[in-house]
Amino acid sequence: MSLSEREIAQQSQEKFEFYLVGLVFTLLALSIQTAKFGQSNLSDFFELSGWLSLAVSGLSGLWRLEYIPVIREKLATKDEFAEKLSELRELELKGVQELFVLESNSKQTINDRLSEYERGVAVLDPVITKLEKHGYVKYQIHRYTFVAGVVLLIIARAYIPIKQIAMPILRSVT
Repeated sequence: MSLSEREIAQQSQEKFEFYLVGLVFTLLALSIQTAKFGQSNLSDFFELSGWLSLAVSGLSGLWRLEYIPVIREKLATKDEFAEKLSELRELELKGVQELFVLESNSKQTINDRLSEYERGVAVLDPVITKLEKHGYVKYQIHRYTFVAGVVLLIIARAYIPIKQIAMPILRSVT
């Protein structure tokens, strides 16, 4: 069975998210292993700041990945409730008044059953919204601290060589 474009897009997004978290921790480990301290206080400061940014990025990325299944489960439950509501409304249009409910092992009016599923959707909506909002904030932290970490490490590693190149040029100009 072939995948739909939506499923392919979803898989690509998931792969990218895992790749990015792995990349963050790889860069953090590599930068720690190759660090050289003591040449410049400013360079050392940028190096440590880069490490901190990458650590925050990696941890927020992991934290976000931890909650993605929770959000998806809530969305799936909401979709199931919406599907049940649709089925119940169809039955209501056909004139069905009562249903046998397996969960309670009793009969229930269709209006009561509709109300239960509508309450379920009403309860899930704010929970999903809150989880998605928190996920978005975690993603923004992950993304921007990753970029900041890379930039800080570039500055830390380039500071001494640029200073060594620029100082003779600046001295010759003045």
